[in-house]
Amino acid sequence: MSIQGSMSELKQYFRFPFQDRESRSRFALGCALMLAGYVFPIIPGLLVYGYALRILRLSARGEAPSMPAWEDWPGLLSLGFRGTIVQLAFTLPALAVFLVGFTAYFGAIIPFSIASSTEASVSDPAILLVFVAMLILMLSIVIGSVLFVLGILPLPASVAHFAAQDRLAAAFRIREWSRILSANKLGYFVAFVVVSGVFGIAYWAFMILYSTVVLLCFGFLVVVPAGLYTMLVGAALFGEAYRDGAESLQARSEAATGTAIAA
Repeated sequence: MSIQGSMSELKQYFRFPFQDRESRSRFALGCALMLAGYVFPIIPGLLVYGYALRILRLSARGEAPSMPAWEDWPGLLSLGFRGTIVQLAFTLPALAVFLVGFTAYFGAIIPFSIASSTEASVSDPAILLVFVAMLILMLSIVIGSVLFVLGILPLPASVAHFAAQDRLAAAFRIREWSRILSANKLGYFVAFVVVSGVFGIAYWAFMILYSTVVLLCFGFLVVVPAGLYTMLVGAALFGEAYRDGAESLQARSEAATGTAIAA
């Protein structure tokens, strides 16, 4: 089954987290772990991310999207940790640029604010330094945003290759997973559009609650399940896109081999 074959086929990706009572129970456990992450950081998040990567792996192997049992907790933790390393590797340049910009800005604005509040004389070079720091901050935001987008776009293919191969080094074999991505560009595009759409709906639902003081306290009721749902649907979609790309690449290779033999 190809996610680019028919839009109606996408329904199973939207439904699988709630397709039966067992799936709903496992989804609720995922939400509970995400809530626990607000109290006990890192470990619950890694477990949830590892669970999403397990769904991606199953989808990449041709299985229909489903909610597997929460088992092999050390395996989930390891998978989530390694997946996080891949994410950091691809977004680290952007984060470094952001850090430089904010460090320069706060390094200049804090002494300037202290001097102004104590009515001390502020020299022209100090004022110039603040403007330079603001310029560095704005440039870092622009450059960092571009680098962040450039890091995010290939990330699903890289993570899918790592999850399918179950080897961290596979995520950095750019030539391998880029060929798979190129073999199914439309599938990856559809997955990006769907995941972005789900995220957008969740974002606006939260903003509606955020705009009302009475309903603001219920914001976590949207953020947690919506975040988990987006992650799981995205994992299944990108796993399927990876499988379609790998199969298409293999078919092309076999066809080329057959043509060469015939010649």
